[in-house]
Amino acid sequence: MTEGMLVVIGLVFIAAILTGMITKKNSSRNHDENGIPFGFEENYALALEPCKDGKTLLYDLTTCRHCARLQEFLTLHGIDYTDVVVDKYIGKARAEIVNKLKSYNPRASFPTAVFPDGTVIIGYRETLLLEAVERMKKAEQN
Repeated sequence: MTEGMLVVIGLVFIAAILTGMITKKNSSRNHDENGIPFGFEENYALALEPCKDGKTLLYDLTTCRHCARLQEFLTLHGIDYTDVVVDKYIGKARAEIVNKLKSYNPRASFPTAVFPDGTVIIGYRETLLLEAVERMKKAEQN
């Protein structure tokens, strides 16, 4: 490796570190004093009282590929859901959401879907998801 390449790699590394520090520092500017992102107050309330609005509730993360697959599955099957992206919350709000999630899924793993009939599905488990969708569609018909 040439000296010039090492300098470039070093600068990229330093820029990445500084970007991370700035982003972390500024994250509280996008949240209220409890750690709720501005504009997500209703979503937060639903995270603590899943399915209160009659919709399936999905606890997920921005970086989770299984979460993305579950979102696609729900959309494909016409299931209206509330998406609670846990890593968008900070501090007290995140702790409260994770505590509520643990009441359904003690390991607090992602994704976790809570259906209006009380069914909880942890992870992307297509067979169980199809069964839950069937039950929801039958309930809607009655």
